[in-house]
Amino acid sequence: MAKRYTRSEFLERLRAEIRRGKPLVMTGAGNGICAKFIERGGVDIIGVYNTGYFRMQGYGSLAGMLPMADANEMVYQVGRREVLPQVKEVPVIAGLNGVDVLRDMRLFLEDCRRVGFSGVHNFPTVAWFDGEFRKTLERTGLGYQMELDMLNIARDLDLLTIGYAFNEEDAARLMTEAPPDIFIFHAGITKGGTTGYGEGRSLEEMAKRTQDHAALVKEYKPDVIILAHGASLVNPEDGQYVIDHTEVHGVQLGSSIERMAVEGPLEERAAAFKDIRFPEGAERT
Repeated sequence: MAKRYTRSEFLERLRAEIRRGKPLVMTGAGNGICAKFIERGGVDIIGVYNTGYFRMQGYGSLAGMLPMADANEMVYQVGRREVLPQVKEVPVIAGLNGVDVLRDMRLFLEDCRRVGFSGVHNFPTVAWFDGEFRKTLERTGLGYQMELDMLNIARDLDLLTIGYAFNEEDAARLMTEAPPDIFIFHAGITKGGTTGYGEGRSLEEMAKRTQDHAALVKEYKPDVIILAHGASLVNPEDGQYVIDHTEVHGVQLGSSIERMAVEGPLEERAAAFKDIRFPEGAERT
């Protein structure tokens, strides 16, 4: 069962890794076997997200942004029954929908902490929406403020907090009203693979936008830990490029480790077994 960490223990674990000169790696885990082997790979944080569940079922990440299931219940159950029992030492966090009008968020967060989650991340997030739909959500009380409130409650409960933003306006609001321990600029859905996005930001553009947000949030909280995520951050080489061209402390991975690391090898292994042949001249009846 995953070890429970206080916020200060969690932060010290991360900062110790940074002091050792090792960039942080945070990954999603959509089921137990992912969690088990991701931990063996040495990652620093494992996140349970509803998008991870959908990825493990063969669907794209954006399925987690649509009203197909109870996102928070999904994360709670996948975490409690599948991921947390397989993890030994790595802190596990819950990606939660703060805009959940059907729950008392404080009671729910207390329960998440009780079963073994050591942190909270505002995902799914209305920050991914824009245009008239986003404006309508905000005007009707179903906006980003509910996510900020959730992060503040999590902080009160001694859970580490992780905040997503997709633009400078939301980043500034996040850092002002609910400054997280970890800030992540989401550069957009990950490119590549069978259910990924074929377009999106280039690696160079993604690194520039990430650095712009890193500089912004450090004005509000100089000691905030910053991770990069999404778009063209697909391979370890991409991660190295981002580390080399920004001031981030590490990377957050979803599709690039849960999905893309599985798609090709599974197909290739199945094809290799299918290449088995009967001995020449042998008959099977």
